[in-house]
Amino acid sequence: MKTQTVKFFLALQLISLFLITSCQGDDSKEVTNNPDLENAQLKSFPLSEVAYLDIKITHPEIVNGEEKKYGEIEITIPRTHTSLMLSLKQFNLDNNKYSIFPAIGEQQDFSKGSVTYTISSNFDKNKSVHYNVKVVAEAGSVNLNTKITGFSFEKSKNPFLESTINAVKIIEYENYSENAIYILVPVGTDFSKLTPTIAFDAAKLYYSSGTEFKLYTSNTMEVDFKYPKRFYLQAENSNGTKSKIYNVIVDVKDPVKFEQLPVITPNVKSGDGTATQFLPAVVKWTNQGNHPVRGMAVESYKNKTFPFDYTGDANTITAILSNPVGGTDGVLPGEKGDVNITVRKMPVAGKYKTTAVFAPTFNFNNHTIHNWPVTERVEGIFNTVELSIESTISE
Repeated sequence: MKTQTVKFFLALQLISLFLITSCQGDDSKEVTNNPDLENAQLKSFPLSEVAYLDIKITHPEIVNGEEKKYGEIEITIPRTHTSLMLSLKQFNLDNNKYSIFPAIGEQQDFSKGSVTYTISSNFDKNKSVHYNVKVVAEAGSVNLNTKITGFSFEKSKNPFLESTINAVKIIEYENYSENAIYILVPVGTDFSKLTPTIAFDAAKLYYSSGTEFKLYTSNTMEVDFKYPKRFYLQAENSNGTKSKIYNVIVDVKDPVKFEQLPVITPNVKSGDGTATQFLPAVVKWTNQGNHPVRGMAVESYKNKTFPFDYTGDANTITAILSNPVGGTDGVLPGEKGDVNITVRKMPVAGKYKTTAVFAPTFNFNNHTIHNWPVTERVEGIFNTVELSIESTISE
């Protein structure tokens, strides 16, 4: 009986020892599932929005299980991908052991600098490592120039044009903040629907139709050039330290059109040659261009004919273009103005003739057309226009 009791207790101790060992084995297994920070390392950082060209990874410094210095990741993406709102596409660690924040798919703004990503242990949230992630565009060739070199309306992009039209003048005005591009289109062109082709010697090109400049990325963009709209281009160098702004002026070669030619005035009574007869609004003229036309004096007279032999240079007939609408800065596009004529009461009766030559110029300072002398920021880009006038002086 005593022997059986001893055997029973020995067996019971063996079972207890086995259970204790088994429990210890389970505890040991649970401990090994608790990952250490040395293994919390990112081997890559794929992006959801774009495939990167290069990546450089420096892992965090861990001393005695504690993070002493953040890791660094620098990602290079193509220059053609302009948006820096990017997100992590894939996390290459065991999701049962580790988690990352910001999470997969959450877009971050890398244009403001590095974004810090935190990798934490799922078993102990106090244990974590960090990576400062920076995204940069691939390096391109350095361009220190800031020039617009070409501007045109190609027929292929503007099918209503008979042929491709190039700018008549691209000019930089020294000591001014704005430069100019002048391009002249046929009469009747819809100024609101033109697609330009732009060539430039610069790192970047921006455009503005109003308050802010945006990156110009396509030569297929339709632009509204119709007065009073304005269109600006800004050419910038690689360093972003220098730029030039160009204002694009679109108009026609012949902004002034007379309703009838020649103009025949009412008869004027003869006199002693000192008095004159003022004849207002003898005929109308139309502004068929794209900018206001101010009142315009004659540049010169030619083809002068008298009813007697005369070799001098006197002007019996003179003319001026005027704006009949008060309060406006010139005759607006599509509207009409007056031709006012003055006839000198000559002592010899008969028919007098002359041709008035008008030479419109564009004033960049106020974006109007007038007959200012060509000088800095006043451009003689238009054709001259002629008005034939006949007047009969009767006794």
